[in-house]
Amino acid sequence: MTGLPLWQSRIAEQGDTSTVTLAGELDLAAADELREMLTARIDRPDVRIVVVDIAAVDFLDSAALGALLLAYRHAADNDCEFVVTGAARGVRRLMEIAGVHGILAGTEPVPGD
Repeated sequence: MTGLPLWQSRIAEQGDTSTVTLAGELDLAAADELREMLTARIDRPDVRIVVVDIAAVDFLDSAALGALLLAYRHAADNDCEFVVTGAARGVRRLMEIAGVHGILAGTEPVPGD
């Protein structure tokens, strides 16, 4: 085992929008770092919109999905728009089974809100 990370991130800023592009495998090992990275973007006073592009994510487990959901809730609590885009077929299917694809993609309202 080489110890190389199984995922990468790139951040681009434009105006009040922060785009976080993720690639690789997002699993339990990545979940805490992912959540911390996303909440740090949300907490920036100059950022009003966080877009998470997961088009290059090959694998997403429930822990990483939970990190995305925690970041989504943190954004909502801080008046920041948070949207996940580009889910590939397998990743999108997991999000649909979990019932959160539309919520994270910004196409469905959060139940109870």
